[in-house]
Amino acid sequence: MRFAVAVVSIAVLSAFPVLADLSATTNGYLKEIGLDPQSAEIESVEAEAVPLRNGVASLDELARQKKSKQEILRFVSTRRFVKAYRENSNTRLPAADDYDAAYLTDEEKALVQPAFRKAGDELYLRSLQPGKQK
Repeated sequence: MRFAVAVVSIAVLSAFPVLADLSATTNGYLKEIGLDPQSAEIESVEAEAVPLRNGVASLDELARQKKSKQEILRFVSTRRFVKAYRENSNTRLPAADDYDAAYLTDEEKALVQPAFRKAGDELYLRSLQPGKQK
């Protein structure tokens, strides 16, 4: 049974590179909401797909659902952050408005959790220092 699940998972994941190019519909929608489909930011995550409880999150899927420009930018920023964090754990955390943990796999959430915990601890410790509060 585990072997069958592994084989199916590999087959599904191997199909993702085939889906790497954005569809014409997605290109059109991105242009419609003011995003450049050929920008480095968009191209760096065009092949990214994250399984969700109710489907998959990808640029094509977000465009198909007519998600807002902000939501698509949040997907792009989150995916770019996790890719950069894998390469360098000192990568700066994204702004809260530019990040959505829903666009991370469980493994990626576990990977970046220490960085967010450390940032939260630092904010808490700063709040305890007298004279530093606004």
